[in-house]
Amino acid sequence: MSSSLPTIAFILKGFPRLSETFITNEILLLEELGFHIHIFAMRNPGESKIHENVYRVKALVTYIPDHFWWHFFSLVGANLRFFFKQPKRYWPPFRYALMRSLRQRSSSTIKRFVQAAYFVENHLPKSNIVHLHAHFSHGPTTVAYFASRLTGLKYSFSAHAKDIYLQEAEFFRRKLEGAEFVVTCTGFNARHMRTIAPGQKEIHCIYHGVDTERFRPLDPVAMNGTPVNILSVGRFVPKKGFPTLIRALAKVKEKGHAFRCDLIGGGPMADELKTLVRSLNLQDRIRIHSKMSQEELLPYYRKATLFALACEVQSDGDRDGIPNVLVEAMAMGIPCVSTSISGIPELIDHGVNGLLVPEKNADALAEALIYLLDHPEKIRELSLAVRRKVEKAFCSRTNIHRIGELLERVAPEAREPVSSADASVAPAGASQAQGIRTKRARCQSMDIKRASETASMKEPQHESR
Repeated sequence: MSSSLPTIAFILKGFPRLSETFITNEILLLEELGFHIHIFAMRNPGESKIHENVYRVKALVTYIPDHFWWHFFSLVGANLRFFFKQPKRYWPPFRYALMRSLRQRSSSTIKRFVQAAYFVENHLPKSNIVHLHAHFSHGPTTVAYFASRLTGLKYSFSAHAKDIYLQEAEFFRRKLEGAEFVVTCTGFNARHMRTIAPGQKEIHCIYHGVDTERFRPLDPVAMNGTPVNILSVGRFVPKKGFPTLIRALAKVKEKGHAFRCDLIGGGPMADELKTLVRSLNLQDRIRIHSKMSQEELLPYYRKATLFALACEVQSDGDRDGIPNVLVEAMAMGIPCVSTSISGIPELIDHGVNGLLVPEKNADALAEALIYLLDHPEKIRELSLAVRRKVEKAFCSRTNIHRIGELLERVAPEAREPVSSADASVAPAGASQAQGIRTKRARCQSMDIKRASETASMKEPQHESR
């Protein structure tokens, strides 16, 4: 992409990340709508699995150094150059970041300021960035906020889950009030942020959604007396509630129901979950898998009869919004059983297209699963309803058009006019679109490889709070 074209900078905490395919898909669809985007990531995750859509994105990828001491001279050098050129612009946000870090007894805020000044000094002069958009309201939005203070560029951001609830309110309010608009993926999140920044009128609930062409039902799974397949997908972290689900499945087994369950995700709790499965003598019923790409997940969705996810709110406020895997499962026609926290009731209407139970309650979760296993006709009824809900409110193409409208309002010059046929975006697999994407893949895979070779070394993430 030519640096002379007006471009929107997407500031991300990491790219590419398997757990954030919704961001990759958003960028891909915005590009198909004609937007010029340059990705600035705060780290290269270095994941062994990469979603195929990453190679279809045209955007250049640039990594902002994240490890302060390993990149001390380049980070400090860029800051000093900016300070000597524009001391009056540099000093007020620097002072605020420094004082906040001292009050919080955390280097996070000053570190994000230093990254922002590095980004402004080293990368903005080489590009025609006309707007900043960040994903996640902690670290990436903090960089966008300070970059805006240093340059006068306008910024916006998308907020998702724990990044909303693990922040100190005063600084979060500043970031909310300074943004041109804010996008979030649940109405629950939007209401919460409006209480923090009542003066910000541009907080929009836009669901992530899924590609309804790719995730679509096949023939219903037959329930002919063979063990029912129950699926659960998510990172093996506390807020996903996997221990509660495993204990609930033990109760289902005690009632004499035949089932098989696949838990897919990987993460820090993997060994703990395996130990719990053994202690409850569920090795013959539950299989635990490491993380998978969407391509690898599809066969598991296709053979699943039910999907279960026992999300819960942690003591520090960490929680999910609307887990994307629930939307994917429902798009595939799979009835879901989950908990009534956060934005999940916006997706699952209890008794209409799924079942909801209280969080951290293995008994209630077991009762819901047993009810469905005892009433196969209810499973068939829910299977018809789940797809309708996704098509109505969770189609990614429709929802990303709304994000495109917001971006066009603040940065119209960053969108290249496209024909109505192109703007509608042909279904995945259309031959012409596939040919274009293949060309993009060749170019972008080279871009990512070159960027990865010069990416900063990773360090444990300390998010801005």
